[in-house]
Amino acid sequence: MNKEFFSKTETIDYVWQYSKYYGNLLSYCKDVAEKDSGNGFVSLIFLFNLMENIFKSSLKNYDARLIDVIDILRDNGTITKIEHDFLNNKNNGIRIIRNLLSHSNLSKYNLIFTEDGTEIYYPLTENETCLKMYEMISDILFNLMLRIISTDTIEPLNIDLDDKINNVKIKIKKCTPEKLMEFRGIDVSIIPNWEELNESDKYRIVESSSDVRMVTNIASTIFKNYLE
Repeated sequence: MNKEFFSKTETIDYVWQYSKYYGNLLSYCKDVAEKDSGNGFVSLIFLFNLMENIFKSSLKNYDARLIDVIDILRDNGTITKIEHDFLNNKNNGIRIIRNLLSHSNLSKYNLIFTEDGTEIYYPLTENETCLKMYEMISDILFNLMLRIISTDTIEPLNIDLDDKINNVKIKIKKCTPEKLMEFRGIDVSIIPNWEELNESDKYRIVESSSDVRMVTNIASTIFKNYLE
């Protein structure tokens, strides 16, 4: 059967016919992201865990490392080179993002978008950033999981994802705590003993700090309106 792309609901229905367990999990993942304003952190972690589990199930090897599983899927022709790079790119690949969520201090990392020629930073510590990323990649991963599962069915599905992937621009950038404070309009030189703090404490202070520029703009607007 040939079709360029399936909706999440269609994907879940097909997967459910193959495995009720995986179909239900994909349904739960979709619900978490879409209901009650969504939970970005849980949605992404859930999605990445499902992806890894389904990839490994297709090779009947749950002990393999994900990086190796993705390489094998490319080598045996199950995924394309573009899909492989989307998953395994060492800088901004899905596997790297999955590792950051599981093992890193997320305060360091930002999702970058270029809007009107200006780079806009979205902190990975923000739920809205994770939801934005989920929206960018989830349809692709749902379809990729479906196609991989379909190789074990009577009629494998031919789903071409290369163009969809080429339209996704994911850029992850690490920022120093000083740079993040600058974004908030705060000069770290006014913070006592800043240079003596360890890195983790600096990032913790950053996360607890308000955006001075935003507060200033709000106050200026209120004051201006009051004068008028």
